[in-house]
Amino acid sequence: MSTIVMNEIQSNINQLLIEKPDLKTYVQQNVRDHMQKKPAKFKDINELLEWKISVWEVQYTHDLRIQYLFDKLSVDERDNFYETIILNPYIPTVPFFNQILLICSNGSALYGGARGGGKSEASLMGALQYVEFPDWKAGIFRLTFKDLSVPGAIMDRCLKWVHKNILLEDAGLSPHWDRDAKILTFPSSAQIMFGHMQHDSDADNYQGSEFHHLDVDEAVQFTENKITRLKGSNRKQFHDPLPIRRWYTGNPGGLSHEYFKTRFVDGDYLFINSNYLDNPYLDQEKYNADVFEEIKDSDPLLYRQWKYGDWEAVPEGLMFKRPWFKTYSHINEKIVKRVRWWDMAATKEEDPNKKGGPDWTSGTLMLLGESGKTYIEDIVRFRLDPDETEEMILSVAKEDSIKVIIRVEQEGGSGSKMYMNTLGRLLPGYDFEGKTSTGSKIDRAKTMVSAVKNGNLLVKEGTQWLPTFINEICSFPTKGIHDDQVDSTSGAFIEIHNLKVGNNYENIDYDKFIEWNY
Repeated sequence: MSTIVMNEIQSNINQLLIEKPDLKTYVQQNVRDHMQKKPAKFKDINELLEWKISVWEVQYTHDLRIQYLFDKLSVDERDNFYETIILNPYIPTVPFFNQILLICSNGSALYGGARGGGKSEASLMGALQYVEFPDWKAGIFRLTFKDLSVPGAIMDRCLKWVHKNILLEDAGLSPHWDRDAKILTFPSSAQIMFGHMQHDSDADNYQGSEFHHLDVDEAVQFTENKITRLKGSNRKQFHDPLPIRRWYTGNPGGLSHEYFKTRFVDGDYLFINSNYLDNPYLDQEKYNADVFEEIKDSDPLLYRQWKYGDWEAVPEGLMFKRPWFKTYSHINEKIVKRVRWWDMAATKEEDPNKKGGPDWTSGTLMLLGESGKTYIEDIVRFRLDPDETEEMILSVAKEDSIKVIIRVEQEGGSGSKMYMNTLGRLLPGYDFEGKTSTGSKIDRAKTMVSAVKNGNLLVKEGTQWLPTFINEICSFPTKGIHDDQVDSTSGAFIEIHNLKVGNNYENIDYDKFIEWNY
């Protein structure tokens, strides 16, 4: 079904929910009541399929949204969904409405927004939908191999669904798993491949691949260049009747936030918004407590992105703009200087007066190339007590090696000087010094603006800390949002370039900053 029709359907569904605000809760309660009757163990594939049919009938009977959607589908489209999803022995669950909307779409779509909206399961259902067709090829991508392979991640979940599954083995339907190539090959010869693209050069590994179904999981963490290069693998032969689809999943706030917001959330491509309250299979109350409430105070920006899928919760343009940041995978020049700058947390974990939660201790490792380009190689951020903080700094120093200059921001007072002396004695042979920063946070951060804007300050791609750092620095300066990583990064930049910083903004009014400067 076309994107235009799908967008129209979503608009009408939203109106239906306004008229019937309890519909979602009513449907979910019926599904959960039926789930209580699920057998602890299925005897065979037929029993699994019978159970899926019964769940589907409960959903279809009670969910007016599904009925409305199916009225818009052709008979062939309805039959295709039922045969390839509900009667598919490789899919052990039944999709809920948002997932059904995605499965029935054609072309390119972004699914998600908030966390807990069933993104990974939707991706797997799409990849497995046509595995009984010999020519079917699906590719599922994450940023790093670790993202793919950790317990509970998308590859791990897929293997639990279909690999060494007793029901499939007994029915002679079990696929072959090539551990080295990360490819599942089904009895029909259909294949699902798992890949990762930590570096731009990794795209070359898939240049000759052809995928009917291309799924980029947590796509907002990918650079636009990686996304563009992957598109070339989403193709088929002209006579092939199987559909071509390109699905992206993700939350707001990553490197490609603007790319997806412009094209999908605000643009003409299909965007299906799904959050934890849409997922009937999730323990929603526990998920809210374990995931969202944990970060509500400590990271209010991330809280809004994760819980509500708020694409506006990315304050932009205060000093740095997201598109300015360029990444690197390898450094092709001689490194002439290495600095790790530590910004120490000033607020204890238990301090109830700190807005947005307590401060972080942040350490940025920066490298200077002989060309004058600067590279952000690593950022470490943590909340620990003083003794544990000291141990962590020593541990990081050993990992960095003695080649790295270590600077720790030193507050005024004799206590801080004594602490620096203690750290120095614990790091014999290292170039270590406690230094007092000059100028305001804004003055120090402004030293980096030109370098970032002109591509002379680059950030290492494929790192776990990158999305959080980009969120923070592109929000700076904003009240209530932490700036510890900005401080450690500007400190490293000033030190590595031997800059002198004056104080032009000693008493900062954050609310007026933009009016003054831009």
